[in-house]
Amino acid sequence: MFRRLLLIASAMCSLLMAQTQTYILCEGNYNSLNSSLWSLNSDFTNINGPIYWNQSNNPLGDTGQSLKIHNNKLYIVMNNSNTIEIADISNGFQYEASINIPNAGPRDIEIINNIAYVSCWYLNGILCINLDDYSLIDTLVCNGLPEDLLYYNDKLYSSITMNPDWSSSDKVIEFDLSTGVPFVSNTFTVITGPEELVAFQNSIYVSSTYYDDAWNIYAGNSKIDLTTKEVTTKDFGITFSFGRDVTVLNNKVYRVHNNGICSLSDSLTMNLDDQIGNYSTIYSMASYNDLIYFGLSDYTAPDNVVILDPHGNEIKNFQVGAIPGSFAFFESNSTMVNNNNTTLSDFNLFHNYPNPFNGATNFTYNILESGQVTLSIYNSTGQHIINLIDSIKAAGSYSIVWNGFNKSGIPVSNGIYFAVLKTAHECSRIKILYLK
Repeated sequence: MFRRLLLIASAMCSLLMAQTQTYILCEGNYNSLNSSLWSLNSDFTNINGPIYWNQSNNPLGDTGQSLKIHNNKLYIVMNNSNTIEIADISNGFQYEASINIPNAGPRDIEIINNIAYVSCWYLNGILCINLDDYSLIDTLVCNGLPEDLLYYNDKLYSSITMNPDWSSSDKVIEFDLSTGVPFVSNTFTVITGPEELVAFQNSIYVSSTYYDDAWNIYAGNSKIDLTTKEVTTKDFGITFSFGRDVTVLNNKVYRVHNNGICSLSDSLTMNLDDQIGNYSTIYSMASYNDLIYFGLSDYTAPDNVVILDPHGNEIKNFQVGAIPGSFAFFESNSTMVNNNNTTLSDFNLFHNYPNPFNGATNFTYNILESGQVTLSIYNSTGQHIINLIDSIKAAGSYSIVWNGFNKSGIPVSNGIYFAVLKTAHECSRIKILYLK
């Protein structure tokens, strides 16, 4: 019992230090105006909601689909109301604007270089919106119904969950954004019904669910190796054991399965011995700062959000609106403080020490915005050597050691190498010298 309390206290202290504000979007019931937004403070002592711009006229409206935080703003995708609601969250919560996209059926949003990419079912494409003036720039044609969006290594990925005739699709599309004019650079065939995407160790993991004519539900996992462009799949056949959400936790990929989450093996099967949580009504899942968030729903308000530590201990349980389906996490401090009590004011990858090195060297880096982070080593010809980091990180200061081995566990040869730190919006590079 004492150990459990210690684990919970440690998890809550870590989150308190990070000052993380959690936003929860409750989908509400389709064709109703009961979508709702909730805000949870860092130490889990207070949940605020529903949050309205105007309580007599709730602009959230019908079917809240997804959330995205970018540059101190919260973007709320409203599927059946066909809007994107925007709030400034830099100091509290203040309504800023609504972007109307009539008859679009928006699903998910990614923001890159201040352009919002919005997957839209009824357009069979991805809308490109300039966030400087909210003007529509372009539509990326998908020849199907795009679902989840993921920006990774300068590419935008979209799962195509259904074909234009609403039959199940089996495609993930890769768009190259490097030229300023997006174009389709690859199309991958995966398990039918691709939905959620997550990046890990230079691969894209895809969760799939689909139905046959008798409405039997099927599930599968896919892995797209971005180095070889090969796709590995595992189809589980008819099953009711899977949810759609996937995440990276404890340096593994997890998916909702069997009333909790289980990690994926190398063959994409589910590791039942690695299960975390046991809740029969999981509708959604996310992880952040080593904590797991479940949205539990019976499709009627009130529903619940539960928070677990990495060992499966329940930390908190809150009542929210109908169908909690999306989470977003915001570091409310404008600057973060590291363990040496110095303020982090810049995104940076500092020079490694020692350099030159033979054996091991230490890298220190700062990130100012939570999200996917990669720290990669390349040789002087640009060949990828190893990813030292490829995971979601909170804003803060970090360090990591490289032992001079490549991704196959073989020592590299003498020479010049480059360490490259990347987030969704920043990149930093340093030169290092390895001498045996």
